[in-house]
Amino acid sequence: MRTASRTAEHVALFRALETRRRDRLFADDLAIRFLPARYRWLVRSAALRPLGHGIARVIDHRYPGGPRTSAVARTRLIDDLLTEAEPDQVLLLGAGYDSRAHRLPGMPITYEVDHPLTQRAKRKRVADRPHVRYVPVDLATDRLVRALDGFPAKRTAVVWEGVTNYLTEEAVDTTLRDLVTITAPGSTIIFTYVDRAALDADTAWHRVVAKVGEPWTFGFRPADVPAYLAERGLDLRGDLTAEEAAARYHRDEPAAGFYRIAWAVVR
Repeated sequence: MRTASRTAEHVALFRALETRRRDRLFADDLAIRFLPARYRWLVRSAALRPLGHGIARVIDHRYPGGPRTSAVARTRLIDDLLTEAEPDQVLLLGAGYDSRAHRLPGMPITYEVDHPLTQRAKRKRVADRPHVRYVPVDLATDRLVRALDGFPAKRTAVVWEGVTNYLTEEAVDTTLRDLVTITAPGSTIIFTYVDRAALDADTAWHRVVAKVGEPWTFGFRPADVPAYLAERGLDLRGDLTAEEAAARYHRDEPAAGFYRIAWAVVR
């Protein structure tokens, strides 16, 4: 990886556009800061209602499969799960351009773990906050347990959003085992993944991420997830498709049935 994540940039665009909607699922006023000029004018134009709806339709037509609605639905669902967990601390794993430490009220000490290049690009655009700790790590090659040496063993809410599908099976396994080791019992781990069947499917969404140099490399079979997590000391509490998450928030727009959001608790 030689530059900041392009997929993180795309998700920031979707969050910025969502923030301009009257029926928005959340407000992320920082998202626009992570965008290049060619996207910023698009977001500002979206504040005008007819243009906003038109821009959304164009994106959904150009990128079938629902990446835009999937991204905003998962953001809102994870926001709610994080708030419900009421943790002593938060760990944003592969944080990308996540702004939860800045936009969600009452956030405790938050550790942001991400690839050094993406993290550097983010810190140029967002002011440091006293409760945010930055930890540069490449999860594709580095062990989390070593990078977080001295991490407080408190009840933690871990958010691992939009990452597992870019890692290897070994990296996902090692990271989950490390999370169980370094967090206290009762901690919540929220993560997203793609259905393994989608890895071999010729979808527009997969072609786009592959074109920007970030192809999907890993997925779970949903039926295998409960036992997989149990073997690693975690109890699955929920697992929704992005399509189901969108329906939960009454968002009747295209979303993916193969992209999923799961959450589990450390025993």
